[in-house]
Amino acid sequence: MTPTPRVGRPPRIALTGATGYVGSAFLRHLSGMASPWPVTALVRQPPPRPLPFVTYLRGEMPGHLPAAFPPPDTDVLVHLAGENRSRDQATLHAVNVAGTRALLDAAPATLQGVLLGSSLSVYGKGAHVRVTETAPARPATALARTRLGAEHEVTQAMRQRNATAYLLRPRFITSQDDTSFLPGIARLRRLPLRLPADRTHFSLIDADDYGAVIAQLARRVLDRAARGTPLRTPVNVAYRRPMALQDLFDLLATPPGPLRWLPAAPLRALTSALPGQGASHLAERLELVTRSHWADVGLLESEIGTALTAKSPETVLRSYRAYPPEQDT
Repeated sequence: MTPTPRVGRPPRIALTGATGYVGSAFLRHLSGMASPWPVTALVRQPPPRPLPFVTYLRGEMPGHLPAAFPPPDTDVLVHLAGENRSRDQATLHAVNVAGTRALLDAAPATLQGVLLGSSLSVYGKGAHVRVTETAPARPATALARTRLGAEHEVTQAMRQRNATAYLLRPRFITSQDDTSFLPGIARLRRLPLRLPADRTHFSLIDADDYGAVIAQLARRVLDRAARGTPLRTPVNVAYRRPMALQDLFDLLATPPGPLRWLPAAPLRALTSALPGQGASHLAERLELVTRSHWADVGLLESEIGTALTAKSPETVLRSYRAYPPEQDT
């Protein structure tokens, strides 16, 4: 089944995760347009200040999808909702894999493509240096495995429709209101770990820039449909140049840390071997912030150009008032 291209008008978007970190950024980007695209958003609860170009439908995945979602005239499904807090495999699978399948089964014949919010974590444990989309997926956690499962669902469904699938793989998403990555780096600096901080690199993307990437790729879905060149592929999402852990330490202006006496690698191995969820969670966190996670973004640039990816991550982070550069005293 091949959807009929619709030329000459903006894409009609069906959106999940509209009130989340990335979904909100995507809607902020659309709201800045002279003529925002029409969006139908699946939400548990409509926001207190609804946007005029968004139609909100109550529901949730996997078992409470309203009959009108995705709507009959949807061009692009932007699927950003998912379960990422639970550590229960059955719960993760029910939402991330079965929920994605339910969305795709309900999609109308007009659908030209899907943008799925996935993660660089599907490549597995680091260190990753300039990892490309052709690298094998080796997810090491239950969450990463279900993210890869959702990718497979989208790819298969869009192959059957001869439509486009962009499987978006960011690693660290930052913002002025970041409550995870930047605070985590600040805490790491206070630990007595010996780290090759100048050789550990992270791929970053600001949430609002990620929202702009999603909008550009949504438009790209329609362009590809009009030309008859659908594409189904993972897409690494980040700035072209990563940030070294040492530069992040310097940027965050936290007090000098303690004596660096504990090597990170043995601590990772120890926490991985210890029983209990606490040790497992600590091992995952250490894996995340003490090894490089650096993605090549050449494919993204081939789809949307280089205006966003060429940004300096240091300049972006310095624009966050909560994380100013260190001042001389």
